[in-house]
Amino acid sequence: MSESKRISKRLGRISARTGKPIADTGLKLKAIPVPDDDVFHAAERSADFFDHLRAHYRKARRAPVKIDANIKVLLMDGSVYDCGSATVLNVSPSGAMLGDVKLPKDSYPVRAFKLEIVMKGGDYEGIGIEARPIRFEHEFEGLGVEFEEIFVSV
Repeated sequence: MSESKRISKRLGRISARTGKPIADTGLKLKAIPVPDDDVFHAAERSADFFDHLRAHYRKARRAPVKIDANIKVLLMDGSVYDCGSATVLNVSPSGAMLGDVKLPKDSYPVRAFKLEIVMKGGDYEGIGIEARPIRFEHEFEGLGVEFEEIFVSV
């Protein structure tokens, strides 16, 4: 395995007390041998590394699902802006991704709003969620939501 040399990019030292450069102390920087495959960056290419980054991006992991749901877009005063349907694509303890959102008005309100999601079918029939939108996802024609309240509809 051949090794290459990487020169340190540190050009000088700065005093933490004064914020000014410290005079040359006679220290000489030398090249550090680094293998060609650069094992220190190998982790960045692994799936586990990227999964570790995702943990910082989201509060919890999401499980893929496909659950049909009825949705209501509610304004903050409680009035209904629009009603439609969506598909819950993935879910976690703190949020979900809604896809294929179909609303008659084909739009979201300009001011703050929240969603009431009532799942239908199978084991999820009647489970309702009040959630606030976190991000719009054009790829799935939907949005990511964070749960505020979970209820059972009758």
